[in-house]
Amino acid sequence: MKAGRVRGVLTWHTDRLHRSPRELETYIDASEQNGVVTHTVKAGEIDLSTPSGRAVARTLGAWARYESEHKSERIVRKKQQLAQDGAFSGGPVPFGWRIIDGSPVIEESEAAEIRNAVQGFLAGRSIGFIVKDLNSRDIPTRRGQKWTSTAVRNTLLRPTNAGLSAYHGEIMGASIFPAIITEDEWRAVSAIVRNPSRLTHNGSRVKHLLAGLIRCGKCGEPMKTSSRSSPRGQVYYYKCKELGGGHAFQNAAPLEEMMSEVVIGVLSRPENISGLGGRGADEAAAELRNKALTLRSRLDEAAASFAGGEISAKQLGIITARVNQDLEATENELANLRGANILAGRTGTPEEVRRWWNAAGIEDQRAVIDALMTIHIVPTGKPAPRKFDPERVRIDWKAA
Repeated sequence: MKAGRVRGVLTWHTDRLHRSPRELETYIDASEQNGVVTHTVKAGEIDLSTPSGRAVARTLGAWARYESEHKSERIVRKKQQLAQDGAFSGGPVPFGWRIIDGSPVIEESEAAEIRNAVQGFLAGRSIGFIVKDLNSRDIPTRRGQKWTSTAVRNTLLRPTNAGLSAYHGEIMGASIFPAIITEDEWRAVSAIVRNPSRLTHNGSRVKHLLAGLIRCGKCGEPMKTSSRSSPRGQVYYYKCKELGGGHAFQNAAPLEEMMSEVVIGVLSRPENISGLGGRGADEAAAELRNKALTLRSRLDEAAASFAGGEISAKQLGIITARVNQDLEATENELANLRGANILAGRTGTPEEVRRWWNAAGIEDQRAVIDALMTIHIVPTGKPAPRKFDPERVRIDWKAA
């Protein structure tokens, strides 16, 4: 229109042309500039070259904007009411359920994938690992597509998994969708996903078995991986990230081989882990769940007291802030127990354990090591010792 290539515009109604007053003014300027005529099927010709024509266009545009905003407001209120009622707001049925006679029921095959993803994530698997696992087994999304990191992340964060209804991130109450996982599992997953800095593993970027899991025997800092060229090719090693002399350094290959054999030996004798790893984790988790339940009840009681006029808005704000702070700390503690059950089902005969270890992904292997022990490498005082000495490897077993 501004270039003079358009002489006329035909539209069904002015509200199909523009619903934004700002856009309408730009359109009027372009029309005036080159004498472009606007014809509408419902309102006839609008002559934007005259004051009356522009006034009509602006009036119709204002009413179109009002109707649009009013309709949007009704839709928002309707969705909020559906969320408060825990009802289905429409759209594609979420992965994990199907609708039968108007009511959602659990689709067991998909629900099993959600449980597996949640349990794996709480045990230390990354979102990238879960994506690869689902796609390698040709498990499609609800839309029949490949899984992506975003799709898995959104699925893990979905309150509906725990039978909860939410609106704009706020939990509104129980959902009509039956729960696939517990509320505590969902809250633990949410805490981890939304706080990636709290992860002990570095997701799909971790390529070495012990990166970040072993510590310098001098300063206690986690050791990182590096590499150097040799006549035999690239050689990887672990070194303390702190600068200066006297910190630990160790070739990666012999250390990783040693720790793999240690783990296989321990898991081959179940009595060895009776006092290690996740012992007492169930009791700790139960205590934390009860504490979280009590704190949420306090929030409900405070809201009821405010509604009944027993406390002021200022008092409600103080109570809410303090309880939410305690609740966040409690949920973080629950999230930190995510690897407590990683040892479950990992024991067996030496042959069985070895087969599982060799077939397991690096994230599962790292999670087992992390659940069992803390490893320190004692420095030798030499810049780069070339001979591996198992005596320099100190293992501190994790007891409950």
